[in-house]
Amino acid sequence: MKYQHVIWDWNGTLLNDRVATVKALDLMLRHRNLGSITPEEYRERITYPVIQLYYDAGFDLINESYEDMCEEYARNYQEYASTITLHENAANALAWFKERGVRQHIVSASEYGILVDQISEHRITEYFDTISGQKDKRGDSKEHLAMNLMAEINADPAKVLFIGDTLHDYEIARNIGAHCFLVSNGHCSEERLLKTGAPVFPHLGAILQALKLEE
Repeated sequence: MKYQHVIWDWNGTLLNDRVATVKALDLMLRHRNLGSITPEEYRERITYPVIQLYYDAGFDLINESYEDMCEEYARNYQEYASTITLHENAANALAWFKERGVRQHIVSASEYGILVDQISEHRITEYFDTISGQKDKRGDSKEHLAMNLMAEINADPAKVLFIGDTLHDYEIARNIGAHCFLVSNGHCSEERLLKTGAPVFPHLGAILQALKLEE
């Protein structure tokens, strides 16, 4: 195994929460008479920091607090918690890397408390050496978390694999010098991901198949 560390994104990569995410945002749009959003439209529009998505959708960020919007989103998201699962092969992938002595980390734009609770709920905490989440619910860039992690583990970037599902994940991997694999069954459309030039896989199972061929 040429990788010593795997940095995982959480939402959309290991956690299949796209339904909850889209429905939470759709409720907010409808509440403000800003139309609606389909899963396909969301996958074409998702960006980080998330505040840009709100701007583009027509939210009034002058007369309404963005922090209040984020709290509203979190409440809506929780309403659809029953739709949230791990992606198929997520647990298998985590176990496969662990068996090979690869250290695993999560770097997420989610608020740290929510992140830890979700990981614990799905009983996969044991797989991670470190878990990095945001101090708030704003959905801002998580690049500083990845930078801090790289300094903490003192890793050779050439031996680090970043696995994510968005353009932001690719940008972070590039900026920290890590290899990047992207999955297209998460929050971002395959067409957008392919434009990065990074390897794009339909699901985590396909990543495992590719890595097994390299053994």
